[in-house]
Amino acid sequence: LSEKKNSERKDRSSQQLKNDAIKARNTMKTRLAVSFGFSLPLVYLAMGHMFSWPLPAVFHGTANPLMFAFTQFLLILPVLAVNSTYFVRGFAMLFRAKPTMDSLIAIGSGAAVVYGVYAIFMISHGLATDNLDLAHRYQMDLYFESAAMILSLTTLGKYLEANAKRHTSNAVEKLIRLRPRTAHVLRNGKETEI
Repeated sequence: LSEKKNSERKDRSSQQLKNDAIKARNTMKTRLAVSFGFSLPLVYLAMGHMFSWPLPAVFHGTANPLMFAFTQFLLILPVLAVNSTYFVRGFAMLFRAKPTMDSLIAIGSGAAVVYGVYAIFMISHGLATDNLDLAHRYQMDLYFESAAMILSLTTLGKYLEANAKRHTSNAVEKLIRLRPRTAHVLRNGKETEI
């Protein structure tokens, strides 16, 4: 009877793990969609002028550097929001003097965003003081697209890793189900069932 209860408990625990894994995969899929959904337009906007890609006139070079910068800033906000776990876990482990890969991601992408915000202030200062060279110089140094791609590609990697783990777990579970319930052992010339 207790063996049956243990088996039922294991089945419930196994089902709970599967449900948790499905929920985590769906969350990761959403993070991935939002990350790339905003990162790709951000990269297009930030890098398009280098490749002569068509952009609306309002975003061209010196026409409106503040609009160009703020649009990039607005495009990175959702990417930062859905990937905030990298910052929370990364900085928590860094402050405990046990940095992880999340710490590196948080520092790298965080530095790019902080510098981008600084660049927006410098663009504003350049426009306010009629120093268009200053505004133009910082307009080309926003780096929001770098931060967005770091977060998006890391999320893609973690999504692929989670899928690989799921497939591995399923294969191991199938192997475990194949094992026999009992075994016969020959000890001292006598066969025993265990």
